[in-house]
This record gives sequence, C-alpha cells and structure tokens, in this order.
Amino acid sequence: MSEKKRQWTDCLSSRGGRLYIEECDTVDLAKKFGSPLFVMSEKQLRENVREFQRAFQKHWPHGRVEVLPAFKANWNLATRKILSEEGAGADIYSRGELEGALMGGTAPQRISVNGGGKSEETIRRCIETGVLITVEDLDEPELIDRIAGELGKKAKIRFRVKPDFPNLHKRTDFAQEYASIDLGIQVYKSGIPAQYLRELGRKVLTMKNVELTGLHFHGGRHHQSLWYWKGMMKRFGLLIVDLCEYWGEPGRPFKLQQIDIGGGFASHRDPHNKLEYSAEIIFTWLTWPFVQLMRLMNAGLRYRLFDLIVKTMARIPYRGYAPTTEEYAEASLTALRSVLEKRLDLSDVTLQLEPGRRMYGNTGIHLTTIKKVKRQTRPMHMNWVLTDTTYFFLTGGVYEYNMHDFVVANRTEERETQIADIVGHSCYADRILPLVKIPDVTEGDVIAILETGAYQEVSASNFNALPRPAVVLVNGSHAELIKRAETMDDVYGRDIIPERLQSKTRVEAGNRA
Repeated sequence: MSEKKRQWTDCLSSRGGRLYIEECDTVDLAKKFGSPLFVMSEKQLRENVREFQRAFQKHWPHGRVEVLPAFKANWNLATRKILSEEGAGADIYSRGELEGALMGGTAPQRISVNGGGKSEETIRRCIETGVLITVEDLDEPELIDRIAGELGKKAKIRFRVKPDFPNLHKRTDFAQEYASIDLGIQVYKSGIPAQYLRELGRKVLTMKNVELTGLHFHGGRHHQSLWYWKGMMKRFGLLIVDLCEYWGEPGRPFKLQQIDIGGGFASHRDPHNKLEYSAEIIFTWLTWPFVQLMRLMNAGLRYRLFDLIVKTMARIPYRGYAPTTEEYAEASLTALRSVLEKRLDLSDVTLQLEPGRRMYGNTGIHLTTIKKVKRQTRPMHMNWVLTDTTYFFLTGGVYEYNMHDFVVANRTEERETQIADIVGHSCYADRILPLVKIPDVTEGDVIAILETGAYQEVSASNFNALPRPAVVLVNGSHAELIKRAETMDDVYGRDIIPERLQSKTRVEAGNRA
C-alpha cells in the first residue's frame, strides 16, 4: 500500500515524503535527540481525554463522569501533569504508581488504588492521602478498618468485582490459544468472585471506619468490538442490581455513589494480538508436517518451497481503525443503563472509567534508525533490516503479540517493493516486525513504529545492558525532553560489588601483571 493512500486521522501527517508528528519532522527529532526515541504528542493526549469526557458524559445523564486514565500505561510525570491539568484522575496499581500520580498533580479523591495483596504500609498511605481504595481481597476491608481507626479517619472503598459472563462466548484476544472471553475473565487473578460479594458487603456496612462508595469492574481488552462492551456491561449491571437490592431494605436498594466500568477500549490503530498468524506459529502449527516431508526432497527444492511460504506470509500491518470513543460510550452505557434504570436510583451517581491503551496509544511513536540492511538469495531469499532499537524496548507489545503499523519516516510516499524482517540489535532473534512489506531502504533511514504511547516505553528493559531510550514531548513545532536516555552509569547503577571481591580482583590482577 502506498503512503499516499493512508488516511491520517490524528497527530501524524505526511509532508513531502516525511512523517510529521504535530508540526515536528520526525527525522529531525531523531537527529536532534538521538535514536532510538519515544515521542509523545501533547495535543493528541489532551484531545483524547477531552473526547472521553465528552462522549461518556453525553450518555450518562445521571451524574458526573470522571476519567481515570490507567497510570500503568504511561507513567511519565510530564504526561501525567497534562492529564491533571485536564481534570483527569488516575487508576493506579502499586505504591510507586500512587506516588507518581500524586507527584503529577492528580487530585487524591480521583485516584483509584487497585490491586490485590496491598501491604499495611500502602493502605496507611492511601488513607492518609485520602485516595479511593479498590478492594480485591476478602480480608482487606478489616485491615483498612483497623488502620483507618488508628489514624482517626474514614476510608472510602469500593469492591472490584468478578461477574460471570456466559454471554461472552467469542475468542479472547489476550491469548494465542483459542479460549473464550468468559474463560479468560474467570482465570484472571483480579476481582472478588461474585459468590462472596453479598455477605462481604453486609459486613463492610457495619464497619465504623470504612465507607462503601461503589462497585468497580475492569474487563480489559479481550475484544475490539462493541458487541463485547454491550454484553459485558449488561452482566455487570445485573450484578450491581443484585448487590444493591441485597444490601438495602425492601423497596429501598443500597445507594451507590459511583460505578467504575474500568477500561479495555481498543487503541486507535489497535495493534493488539495482530501477530496471531505470525511466522513462528504458521511454521509450528501448519507447516511442520510438510517440513518433515520436505526432508525427502533435495536441498534446492526444499528452500524454493520455503521461499514460497515466506512470500505468502508477508504482510502490511493492519491499517483499519477500532470503534470511536463515541461508539464505545454509546454501546457500553446504553447497555448498562438498560439494566440499572429499571431497578435503581441513579441520581447523582458518578460514572468512572479507566482507559489505558486508547487514552495513550495514538499519542506516541517510536523512532529507530536503520543500522544495516542484510540480504541473502541462497539457499532462500531473506532480507533483514537491523535497527538501533530492540523489542526489549517494546516489551508490552511482545507480551501482547502486537503487530504495529509503521512508516519509513523519510520515505512516506514510496511504495513497498520487498519483504523483510525489521529486527532489533539484541542478541535474540528480536523480530520487531516479521516479514513485512517495505520500500527500498538503506542505512540511516528512520522507521517510525506507530501506536506506541501505551504500555511500550514503561515496559522497556535493559537486556544486553542496553540503555533505555529518551522520551520527547511535542507541542506544535516545539519539542522537549521529558525523560532523558539512560547512561551506562544508570544501567549498572544498582550493582554492588562486595569489598572482598574487589580486593580479590585487585590482587589477582596484580599477580597476572
């Protein structure tokens, strides 16, 4: 597909054969700040949070809507400051994320502390700062009640629930295996099983130092479709009704202050699990019997057949788009309200949501420079484009089998003419984009990997002692560093060599001399 045919719908554009993010030439950014490089668009991030607020408020007339972006998806403090300026809260999972959200200016009453197995220290910090505690363990309310009593405060909590979803029968995108969404939700560790919620709620309502404010459910990105959200919200709604009626009095159900529907909205270009039919899987599942039969052939014929297999697997990454935020809002809230409005008083009930990948995904790109182009024609054709990055800097995408869309940033109007593996420079196979169609490229060209604003930079690791890249924030034509690249001192900064080993090393070195 030619880049001339690509439809740009966000902060990216093609101008004179070059890729721009907002008003910045991406090739110039790679030269100025170094490569590899993560780049974020401030304009796109602000537009995304406003779009979530606007769309979901439109379909929730009962009370206010609070957007709590998932801090784990992108915990750069500069991006967090931007969201705080926009009035957004935060979904956080660890003590470290809690401190980051507070440093980023997030209003404590709009911070939801999720996660099981919270330490006493973490719970104490939560109560002291006045954040909202999302309970995931059966014994957690008693611990919160005790600590809150010691501090002379009242802690606000809600339950993270795990409903049953027999209606979600389609395949989950969270696994390479063929498993249904309802099975995927049940085997996931988070949430209190529905069987315990009735009695747990009654017990909490008797506690002096704890206030039960609402219910929380996070399904995650199991499926891109609106069907998934409609089915999920209907079952969540049924559980909400059951619990509120059980905790209340006849004719007077318990009144919730808030309902949190979590996240799981597909990001704009949605690279999630698009490596489903990757080369590794096809070779393993489909061609292995034929590979064994091909042992009977002569080597020339065997590799000619391999050539054909490789050509059939070559691809251009997915270039469609997920449903819009407005479509997600209408589908999910129409389904939820259809259940709740018949049985419960929803006046002044706050709706909360915790988008991650859709909030951040299309705000970021990853720039990498081509170091070498390697080719072979015998015994079979293969091309490798070796870059200065690695999939260890994109680990979140590796775990999720992502197939990211990409652009050769200085050749955006050239047609794809060859098939190659775009690979990283770790000692692993490091197949960032396996068997993709690319234009003619050469050393020094810059590749932009798209939709990397969520879960990628925050999951980067130091395999092969590789320093992690910098992060740059773009605002119009202005670009500034918001996280510096690591140095070798950073990479080895946590290491401690005991004195006895240092002394021994010096003595042995002296003897050898």
